Amino acid sequence: MNKTTETAVYRVFKLIRLLNSTPRRSARQLAQLLNTSESTLYRHLDLLEDLGYPVETDAYDRKFLQFQFEKGGKSVLEPDELFFLQDHLQQTASDTPEAQAILHKFNLNLSMIPIADALPQLHASRILQLIRTGIETGSCIALKNYQSLSSDTVSDRRVEPLELTSDYRYLIGWDLDKDRQSQFKIARITDIHFLDQKVQPQRVASPTDLFGLTGDKWMDVKLKLSNLAHHLLVEEFSHSRPYIKRRRDGVFFEGQVRNWKGIGRFVLGLPGEIEVVQPEAFREYLRKRVKGWQY
Repeated sequence: MNKTTETAVYRVFKLIRLLNSTPRRSARQLAQLLNTSESTLYRHLDLLEDLGYPVETDAYDRKFLQFQFEKGGKSVLEPDELFFLQDHLQQTASDTPEAQAILHKFNLNLSMIPIADALPQLHASRILQLIRTGIETGSCIALKNYQSLSSDTVSDRRVEPLELTSDYRYLIGWDLDKDRQSQFKIARITDIHFLDQKVQPQRVASPTDLFGLTGDKWMDVKLKLSNLAHHLLVEEFSHSRPYIKRRRDGVFFEGQVRNWKGIGRFVLGLPGEIEVVQPEAFREYLRKRVKGWQY
């Protein structure tokens, strides 16, 4: 396989992974992540359609693979049904070119679907392995085409990797361009390149709170939880159990955080289910966030 063909094949498989994962992306964003033109991207999308991958477009002009979101639906064949059809076709197909072409396409589609399903997990494992190598060797890394958590921008980020969070969802590192410690979501890292620069020996990651965020200091917070909020908190953040107190007047979370953002997302995601007992600084943070919402 020559270099041009190898690059094209890699790009198509990478496109399948992007289409089969969240967040959904527009054609422009997909082309940028694949380092190609939109015209070439649409040729790849046409190829996937020919192979039996129904590429859909949502109301925001973002692309996604239909079978991912319909998995388990009544209109989608289960694996055992697909293999039954494959076996039936192999036994009954005639030797005509048309019949053999149909059987070839069916076999190709059936063999590629498990690969596409596994690509997100394989990609995440590869990214984690590269990050661990960077941490162990003290090497700086470049997060290629990183999708910002706070905006829709995509850019390369030069980072001193310091540690991974306990759930392996985030990399904590020193952002060399912004000269500060930041968190980078593993699922948003497209690729990693190693840099010649080494991590500064004195650099140590600040501790993270229950919600996976870090900051300059620990801050006390007390929340009164409804039954729904209580169960969701324990389910999503299992390490919160020691900080939940049951009293006659309700269930409370009494703990410390390093940043209002993490716990703020949890509170704002459950309107009417959580009362902020203290501190006033957290209430003010929530008021500003609500005020900034666009309806």
